Amino acid sequence: MMDNGSLSHGGILYPQELYYNYNDSLRGCVCDIRRCLRKCCGSGFAMINASCKSFDGYFSVEIYQNREKLSVADEHFYYLNGEVCDENGYYRLNPVEYSEDTFYVQDDGDLYLPYAREVKYLSRDGFCMELFLDEEMEYNVSALVCVKQRVVPDFYIYGMIISMPFLLLTFLVYAVLPDRNLHGKCLMCYVITLFGAYAFLVFIQLYPNDLAGANCKTLGILCFFFFTVSFFWMNVMSIDIWWAFSGLRGFSGSRKEAERKRFILYCGYAWGVSLLLTTIVIGFTVSENVEKNVWYNPGMGDGQCWFRDGVPTLLYFYVPMATIIVVNITLFAVTACKIKRVQQDTAMLRKDESKKHSYENDKQRFNLYLKLMLAMGVNWAMEIVSWIVDWQIGRVPPPVWYLTDFCNALYGVFVFFIFVFKRNIWKLLKRRYYMIMGKPHLARSMTQTAYSPRTTGSSLNHTVSTDKNFVTDSSVLTSEVS
Repeated sequence: MMDNGSLSHGGILYPQELYYNYNDSLRGCVCDIRRCLRKCCGSGFAMINASCKSFDGYFSVEIYQNREKLSVADEHFYYLNGEVCDENGYYRLNPVEYSEDTFYVQDDGDLYLPYAREVKYLSRDGFCMELFLDEEMEYNVSALVCVKQRVVPDFYIYGMIISMPFLLLTFLVYAVLPDRNLHGKCLMCYVITLFGAYAFLVFIQLYPNDLAGANCKTLGILCFFFFTVSFFWMNVMSIDIWWAFSGLRGFSGSRKEAERKRFILYCGYAWGVSLLLTTIVIGFTVSENVEKNVWYNPGMGDGQCWFRDGVPTLLYFYVPMATIIVVNITLFAVTACKIKRVQQDTAMLRKDESKKHSYENDKQRFNLYLKLMLAMGVNWAMEIVSWIVDWQIGRVPPPVWYLTDFCNALYGVFVFFIFVFKRNIWKLLKRRYYMIMGKPHLARSMTQTAYSPRTTGSSLNHTVSTDKNFVTDSSVLTSEVS
């Protein structure tokens, strides 16, 4: 110890104010005096085959001011030994293979990540540097960045977990309703595929450290497939309601036969296009001829069980999603204009009660689908906006998007209240229960009360005469009872 109170240790001079007595020993932090940088494996070691092994090579780090390289001495940093990541582990930045992993060690010891979505500067407690050797014994200095426990906030996961029972319940309710029509079948396909997408996404988020390699890629691809199918089934419902008001001729045959043919066409479209997009993703993911850092490589399973951030996520997920949302909005706008014109032609409706009944049913179904489209469109549109802002700007705090993210996660609850939480659906379920329990007289009494007082006599007779045991008119599944 010197006369002025300073203390010299390991070639470093500690002023009196930068060390203290702790349990009869003097303590001081070298990083208060020197610029510090953490070396993952320690002096005399390097990362070989994912573990620290003895290596007699030279370790040196290039230093930058943002992206401008500086000329500094090798002793610029004092190296701390050992990586600091917790049980969640770390992710290796590999700019040689992925341009999005580009990093720059700053003059003050921070790590600058220009392509990161959220945090662009990491302090020394969030990463460490190390010398990596590949199979050809060529080496390069890279960084190990600590992985967060959750890719998305916990409340987002809880919101999806809450949504899943509501989606499943919506599917089961329409599955047990008597004589499901085309609209009920489309809704069932939509909610069950969205349920599958939520299930895979929740599993990925809850167990991020237990998934790697082929398992990670498989779950990510399945999650993408079910999300894509659900988007296309929403698109199918938009097309179907537009078709109802377009005046186009449908398929030949009876009503049930025409609906069956149309449903087969819709299935081929929704499942087929989704399968095609998924096949493209799988092809680029497993192909050995696709370079890892090329812009169209999905990067599925490389660091996370999803697409690589940046262009791959935009290309394979957000562009198809945005396209479907724009198409849905366009179809609903065109349909709304058509409804407005039909409403003005009241003389035609008075002359033909059957046309009026069909029109009212389609109009009520349009109102239901409009609510569904608005819930989906607004939520996913905000998801797209938040992703683009984070990708291109990266200065918006994550809590800004918490409200829209939580509403998006609770989407299954909205679907349930739009399509199931209604008086006429409850009456139909009671009628179905009476039929199963062998009480047809009670079921027939429910038939008489399952219709709105505004329903015309001719349309009621038509519906009941179709089947004495089951209600088959589309208004039962779509119209709301006042």
